[in-house]
Amino acid sequence: MKPIADLPYFEHELPQLERLKQLFDGWHACFVAGAGQLRKHVADDFVCDGFYPCYFSQKPRILFVGRESRQISGFNNLDLMFQAYRSTKKIGDRGLNSDKFHSRMLYIAHGLTRGMPEWRDIPCADKIGDTFGAPGGVSFAFMNLSKLSNEADGFASDWSVIEAACRLSNGLRRFTEEQVSLLQPDVVITMNLGERLKALGSLEKIDTGLSLTSWWLTSGGHRSLLLDTFHFSARKSGVRDFYDPICLAAKRHLRL
Repeated sequence: MKPIADLPYFEHELPQLERLKQLFDGWHACFVAGAGQLRKHVADDFVCDGFYPCYFSQKPRILFVGRESRQISGFNNLDLMFQAYRSTKKIGDRGLNSDKFHSRMLYIAHGLTRGMPEWRDIPCADKIGDTFGAPGGVSFAFMNLSKLSNEADGFASDWSVIEAACRLSNGLRRFTEEQVSLLQPDVVITMNLGERLKALGSLEKIDTGLSLTSWWLTSGGHRSLLLDTFHFSARKSGVRDFYDPICLAAKRHLRL
């Protein structure tokens, strides 16, 4: 397990990194103690995530929450994705621009932190990636609900593994909620998590639309706007089903 990503963080970000390391140390110990519940995994398969450099200087601070990582057991998710965004411009064998999941995060983060321009005016993902996590560039935080990787070759979520990981993560200690509280997001964008949203904290529903449901989320005393929408890899319109509804909700509730 690699608790902290080897990325070009700045000195003012080191206290948050240390807190994140301590959280993951305790989380991993919980998985060690509950190893009998993991079934397909061992505790050292734990996959860490967190925030990219310059995240805490973004306005608004955006936390994306997915379900599970894929085929990266024991790695830090951020190490691999930072390299993909900044250097290789590839996610596996796909180009970054053609990968719906990651390109949509980059487009939406760029839009929300740059005054919500028209979708057509947002640079392509590989261009956004050139300065990702650098001063003046886009940054965000990312975490998966499950800290175990899906090692299967297919694309379906492994819900049995996700559920086992979530039970361990939110038993005697609510590690998932603690991670959200540590990251202090202004807006949390989740990907069709449904009832599993409660792992992130206490929820107060605002409204439900065709493409997303809006909530106020309180995590360890920190309040943020939570927008639960489709999974980012879904065959949906980037503009109609993701960007426009997210921007509308952010304008309405965060007054951006």
